[in-house]
Amino acid sequence: MTVGIGDSMGGAIGTIVYYTILYSIQICTGLLVGLTLVGVDVQSRFKRLLGITLLTGILISIVSLSIEVVLPLVFIGILLIPIIQYSLKLPLSQTIVAVLLSSLFNLLVVFLLEYNLLELLHMMSGVQMDLGSQFSMHLLIALNNIFISMLMLSKKPIVFPQQLFEKQLSKDESEISFSGQMYFVVFMLGLLVVGLFYTVLELEYTRPGYRLFITIWSIAISLASIYFLRRIILYKNESIQVFLDRQYQKELLSFFQIVRSQRHDFNIHLTALYGLIQKGEYEACKAYIEDMTKSAANINDLLPLRHPAVSAMLSTFKSLAQEQQITIHYLLMDDLRNMPCSVYEMNKMLGNLIQNALDEVRQLDRDNRLVTVEISSNRNNIIMRVTNPTYLHEDKVHDFFAVGYSTKVNHEGLGLPMVKKIAEKYDGVIYPEILDGMITFNVHIPV
Repeated sequence: MTVGIGDSMGGAIGTIVYYTILYSIQICTGLLVGLTLVGVDVQSRFKRLLGITLLTGILISIVSLSIEVVLPLVFIGILLIPIIQYSLKLPLSQTIVAVLLSSLFNLLVVFLLEYNLLELLHMMSGVQMDLGSQFSMHLLIALNNIFISMLMLSKKPIVFPQQLFEKQLSKDESEISFSGQMYFVVFMLGLLVVGLFYTVLELEYTRPGYRLFITIWSIAISLASIYFLRRIILYKNESIQVFLDRQYQKELLSFFQIVRSQRHDFNIHLTALYGLIQKGEYEACKAYIEDMTKSAANINDLLPLRHPAVSAMLSTFKSLAQEQQITIHYLLMDDLRNMPCSVYEMNKMLGNLIQNALDEVRQLDRDNRLVTVEISSNRNNIIMRVTNPTYLHEDKVHDFFAVGYSTKVNHEGLGLPMVKKIAEKYDGVIYPEILDGMITFNVHIPV
């Protein structure tokens, strides 16, 4: 299908400028559609996206002087994958799906729907397509694409959620991954692009009636396929939410069982204290109360936290540490009510950091087995610090977040990369500090 304006625009330079404006708008609209549908925040990356589309528009405007315009628009769009990934800092799978959706938009909406139907209307009217008609058609389509771009920026519709493209670092069998669904989505979208590409190339050689039928049929098949893919992803997403809810309920039940047990024991302690007072054994009563206070402190220290599932996890680690003759001190100066991440993600960050600390101090002398966990906040950030003694040197710091790196035997080295991935998801940072034989992992997450 040809969308050129001929050679009478005032020379090659004028033609290239005209094509550059026309195709830059079309490419930008396609990428906006593709990136928005995969959950990318396009507004914060809009300037870089404009730079990419302008350079691509110039390239296509030069190439399209001698080649059918459908060819460079589709294939150069696919060649843009590494450039878009590097410039916009996106996962490779997310970039591929976004570019495939962009190609689908150009083939389905721009060529099959806009150009094709306008050309059919001209054919049915019997009016010859002159220079003015071509210019009017291009202007109408360009304005329509600008309107679609504004609509995508304001509404931000998402077809495929962010979880689809997140790399799963955990090897836990309970971890639910989207990897299989992602490959299927790429495969199906690729088939649609190939089919529509061939359809667009063959349109001008078909009868007007069949041309209209194949247009409607292609749109119906494409929309049905995308709807089918979306339903698969939504079903998987619901499975993950069920899994997370079960984890939350399990941790919550564990914490409430501890609280109920403590409350049950409280009546027994009152009876024992009453008996000691009746006998006048005040020193024994004082010692008994001190033991009760130490026992109750394990739970009371965690009660300020707003999320019981976080309290439950910290309580579990406290009990685990006691079994291994390790002391954990919790310094809770923020209740985490403003945390931007989910409870599940918070537990993964704290859990991995505390587990790493326990694994390390377990190798030390019993007198040196101390872990300090601090949760605080300043005006703009939630701050988590986990501190423990270490034998590591500062020159090892740069290796901590490499996938597979571990200083311990039989460890897969996935904990710290997972913490880093979650922190960066919310524009946060994690960094270690080694000072005087102590290592502290600091996590700062904007609220």
